Amino acid sequence: MAAPERVKVAVIGAGSYVFSVGLLHDLIFDSGLPLDLGLVDPNTEVAENMAGVARRMAESAGADVRVNATSERTSALKDAHFVTNSAAVQLQPRYEQDRAVIARHGLREIASECGGVGGLAYALRTIPLALGIAHAMEMHCPDAWLLNVSNPLPRVITALSRHSTVKNLGFCNVAHGGEGGYHHVAALLNRRADELDVVSAGLNHFAWLLAVNDKQTGEDLLPAVYTALNAGAWPDRPLTRSLWARYGVLPLSGDSHIGEYLPFDAALMHEHTAYHGSAQERAGRLDTVRQVAQGRQLWQTLMAGRSWERPGDVIAALAAGKTMHLDMVNLVNGGHLPGLPENAVVELPARVSGAQVTPLDVPALPDDLLAYAEQVSRVHDLAAEAAATGDVRLVDEAVLADPAVPDKRAGLAAIHELLRVHADVLPQFGVNA
Repeated sequence: MAAPERVKVAVIGAGSYVFSVGLLHDLIFDSGLPLDLGLVDPNTEVAENMAGVARRMAESAGADVRVNATSERTSALKDAHFVTNSAAVQLQPRYEQDRAVIARHGLREIASECGGVGGLAYALRTIPLALGIAHAMEMHCPDAWLLNVSNPLPRVITALSRHSTVKNLGFCNVAHGGEGGYHHVAALLNRRADELDVVSAGLNHFAWLLAVNDKQTGEDLLPAVYTALNAGAWPDRPLTRSLWARYGVLPLSGDSHIGEYLPFDAALMHEHTAYHGSAQERAGRLDTVRQVAQGRQLWQTLMAGRSWERPGDVIAALAAGKTMHLDMVNLVNGGHLPGLPENAVVELPARVSGAQVTPLDVPALPDDLLAYAEQVSRVHDLAAEAAATGDVRLVDEAVLADPAVPDKRAGLAAIHELLRVHADVLPQFGVNA
């Protein structure tokens, strides 16, 4: 498919703490596309300042980019070719309320972002926002792609895939271990990441190393990875090492993320705050954005700590009908990860070609790990349906099915308190909350 004369991208959640600057950079510097960018944020000042950053970048790149800022999404969505979503509902204060309630009920959770009671509460808030964007797209840009980075990612993508008609993808590169690809796997082998073909797959934040080969010779290097682990590599990842010993497959999502789907184990885990930036850090970041927009600082100042996700590259490939490989993307399984339901949202490598995204077949997970992944996937399904329909019974079922909530009585009490605490942003539950 030939690229349209101009490619229109609506950026929902333009004030995102870590996401927007990286996206704008990739679109402006790397895509080579004539762009119309619509930056949307409920805080008009934030949207305007981020638009100023985009204009500084475009000037530096000599790129053909037009930028508009708005607090109202309709104009940005109208006839858009792509929509990105990094929005959340009052992210930090609502998250802090989740954590306080969870602790008050005597529960311990490693991060409360994508699993457990906290991940469920987060999903109930985020999914209606994402579905609202999708339904607006059905009216104003029905053929556009929705590229989502908002958490809890697999639950958001599940809801989008089942309750909207828009094409959608979920982006999270946690399994890369850093911005530069599978560098943590390469380090185990004393190799460069670009020398390796690496395959990981599973569920988001629950992804597993399935293959490592030398890119030139095809040599299977997975035994060498295990040799490094047997020699004591990754001593600072006790949970990762424990799961590798249990299942014989290495998790790549890091202790803090993969621990969200497991019962809390004080010997292997500790609570920490999901990194959304402190109030002071966020204020400082917004001040820097303002200064860059006004030309008083270089835009490069904002690139430190940019997100690892690269949906801008996918936009460029899809718009121009080019081919690219994705190490990981979240989408409906369709049988490519054996053993998990065809309609489950999974994290797989994929190929972008001819304006399509096709997931790639991967090896099966071991049977005992597959059974656990099925259980986690079932919780994703229940959470997505509960958020989309406002059915409190499904909320309860999600808690009862979640292996990360061993104390079901406390979990049910906590989530019902959170339904009341967040009632003002959970209209789908109405009086039932």
